[in-house]
Amino acid sequence: MRRKRRVIVGIVLGVLALLLILGGPAAPLLVRLGVKPVCIQGSFPRLRFVACPQPATRQPAAALLPTSDLAGQTPIPIIFDDDGSPDGVIALLYFLRDPAFDVRAVTVSSGEAHPDLFVHHVTRLLAELGRPDIPIGVGRAAPLEGDNAFPDPWRESSVIFWGISLPESSSSNEALPAAQLMVETLSNSSMPVAVFVSGTHTNLAEALRLDPGIVGRIRDVYVMGGSIYGPGNIESDWPSIHNAVAEWNIWVDPQAAREVFASGLRLHITPLDATNRVTWTESDALEWAASGAPEGALAGELLQWMLDSWSASGVYVWDLVAAMASADARLCAETPLHIDVLVAPGPDQGRTVVTDQAPNAAVCLDPDPDQMKARAREIFGQ
Repeated sequence: MRRKRRVIVGIVLGVLALLLILGGPAAPLLVRLGVKPVCIQGSFPRLRFVACPQPATRQPAAALLPTSDLAGQTPIPIIFDDDGSPDGVIALLYFLRDPAFDVRAVTVSSGEAHPDLFVHHVTRLLAELGRPDIPIGVGRAAPLEGDNAFPDPWRESSVIFWGISLPESSSSNEALPAAQLMVETLSNSSMPVAVFVSGTHTNLAEALRLDPGIVGRIRDVYVMGGSIYGPGNIESDWPSIHNAVAEWNIWVDPQAAREVFASGLRLHITPLDATNRVTWTESDALEWAASGAPEGALAGELLQWMLDSWSASGVYVWDLVAAMASADARLCAETPLHIDVLVAPGPDQGRTVVTDQAPNAAVCLDPDPDQMKARAREIFGQ
């Protein structure tokens, strides 16, 4: 019996030693041989292996693209639609801070958050930033079809706004149904309005069902979602869901995404292929927080929460990359593609596939990390 215990202990120690070797001295050699490094997330006994965020490759500093080149342009009216994620809030803070945009409405879809709960955080956030005038919409609790959903622990974090305190608000700004607010905002605007979708497509698809005529009043639709040529992030993030090809925002409500993609709207998509090329670190969080701007301070706090909770060495801020790509096309050249969404239940559900039909979207695939980081510093520090 003692010998058996010693054998078991030896095996465990051997495995731990092997992991240390793979993560330490042998890591550079393995990378040169083409072996991708892995990171361990979670706490014992709920450990899982995930792909490590890849630090941005240091290149010679390029001349930064000045926002002054965009000066004099009329601010673009925009509807911001998100599912209550930390990176989504950072993207909202970016749009509120960028003079190139005029946020006309904020709508919350079902995804990382429960819309009826998260909408109260949005109300307090906008009041704290001096924007209680922006109307807020609350989406339905479930997707248009099916019962796909984000993991409960992620949604629980959004309920408490990731532990970040917001002052209570006396704002009387009552939330409207999201689809109704979208239709009203578009109908009441004297000029076409852009729509930014960084969560599920449920709200926009429902608005299109409510009034198909809004297609003619939408300037562009900017999307963070999908994975075009690389793997998805469902199974890698949550191994109990066996889907290695889809991305969360599309997978939760693939029918809604498919309806939006087939609507004839001018789509601009920033998929995982692009967002996973920009890694954000503690230095970014500190720079934003030190800017003196309330939006920068909160964005820095949210980024720090992501670093503390997921990976101290760096994280992806998916929705921020999509926001900046929509703000300035120079930050990421777009490729015209026709994208369809697989909706049938199974291991491929929610997959975004390229077909040989006429392009229905302009897709950002290769952003400039240095320009992205510089632009974020500039906007949050204004």
